[in-house]
Amino acid sequence: MINQLFWDFDGTLFDTYPMMIAAFKRALLKMAIDEVAIDEHDIYVTMRQHDVGTAIQKAAAFYGIDEQTLRRLNKKYQVEMVEAAKPFDGVAEVLAFVKKMSGSHYLLTHRDNQAKRLLQKFDLLKYFSDFVTSDQEFPRKPNPASINWLIEKNHVDRSSAIMIGDRKLDVQAGNHANVASCLFDPDGLIVETGNPDIKITEVKELIPWLSKR
Repeated sequence: MINQLFWDFDGTLFDTYPMMIAAFKRALLKMAIDEVAIDEHDIYVTMRQHDVGTAIQKAAAFYGIDEQTLRRLNKKYQVEMVEAAKPFDGVAEVLAFVKKMSGSHYLLTHRDNQAKRLLQKFDLLKYFSDFVTSDQEFPRKPNPASINWLIEKNHVDRSSAIMIGDRKLDVQAGNHANVASCLFDPDGLIVETGNPDIKITEVKELIPWLSKR
């Protein structure tokens, strides 16, 4: 039975990308980039197919602006704007369903404790047994160190565990930790998937899949 779920936060539990794109755009505007020259869709695709760091590097090179300044401004605005994010449809249902299966949930995110505050805001924090955030300074995914730490700390049987995320690096992290993996790809943007055990476009699709495991 798979009932030990390791969750990514941004783009998986919470729909934060609209706020992340808006924050990125605001940072570029602050650095005097013309709004007409900003391709929000390209920024989004880069974030989803790679990560925010890659989007920052790409934009800094393309516009000829200072990468560290863009990184600082983006982080500042993102913290402010992500406060408006909400969970994806189906998240609460899946969290509750797994708890009824005597399962557990673990948060594994590159975001800081803001992720936990947002979970609490929507009364979802109660479903989680343990957490890894950026405050703990583990190597970033796809390095499996953070998953392995949670598994060992909480005595999780790897055969009962699955890593759920919206990017290839989440799938790879699960694969490297020798647990199952799920790619949440609501808009079909991920071409190189990392070979997940399951690919879903809606979070609630996990319920019938887990019911058979």
